[in-house]
Amino acid sequence: ISIGIPVYNGEKFIRKCIESVLQQTNRNFELIISDNASTDSTRKICEEYLNKDNRIIFVRQEKNMGGTCNFNFLVQNAVGEYFVWVAADTFLLPEFLEKNIAVLESQDKVVGCISKIKIDDTYIDKFKTEKDVLKKIGLVYRPFDTLPITGNYMERIRKYLKHFPWEMFYSVYRTEPLRKSFVRGYLLGKDYFVGNDASLVLNVLKHGEIQVVDEFLLVSIPSGAASKGMVSMTRNYSNSNVGLIFPFYPLTKWCAKNLGWKIFLANIDHFLRLGLDGLILQIASIKK
Repeated sequence: ISIGIPVYNGEKFIRKCIESVLQQTNRNFELIISDNASTDSTRKICEEYLNKDNRIIFVRQEKNMGGTCNFNFLVQNAVGEYFVWVAADTFLLPEFLEKNIAVLESQDKVVGCISKIKIDDTYIDKFKTEKDVLKKIGLVYRPFDTLPITGNYMERIRKYLKHFPWEMFYSVYRTEPLRKSFVRGYLLGKDYFVGNDASLVLNVLKHGEIQVVDEFLLVSIPSGAASKGMVSMTRNYSNSNVGLIFPFYPLTKWCAKNLGWKIFLANIDHFLRLGLDGLILQIASIKK
């Protein structure tokens, strides 16, 4: 198993994150940490662990190469049959690896597996405004959760688009299907659009199902780009005026091109909903 931690200025959480990996009951892993040219004490903290455990590989990037490139670097340098990204503000419970790998090893059609995720209450509260906006116009807030994405290929795609569980990105994957699933933006190390993570999962689903261990084995305190609101994300990643208004337009455009028109038209209701969701997230972010 290869575990990749991409980090930039993660001094607040990185120590606890590393400790949670080292406490896994499945101990047959390598841990690769890629420090994306942090300017805080992240490097010093990570280097403390190099003499404590020989399974740790620490790489200090000479310059900040962008988030997607840092994620890509980790999986391209992994040697394990299985791979998982662990965000620096995420903590694994001891049986996370063991129970997810057990599912992958027992079901050939499964290419990824993740547990249920417990989200820090302070993060959930940040979305109270969004929930209120959705309620006023009669829409239902999509909760942060994981769910099994099963069935034939068309069924898998439709289920993912319906629920849009972006956190499935942090599943434990079979490494080779994951490498084959990188979209152009990831391969070049460029942040092309909001929803790059979803495009990767949609590509992974071409290779099989993603299952869920029905236990809370992962704790997340998201403190990255997503926690700053949709307006901030679109300003950083959007390269068009349409994308600034409808943040998921680039992802929708990508889906039309890469999933094929048959699948795209069969799921046009979900793409329309996704477009509306993005607009509402923009409004909610402004109101915060």
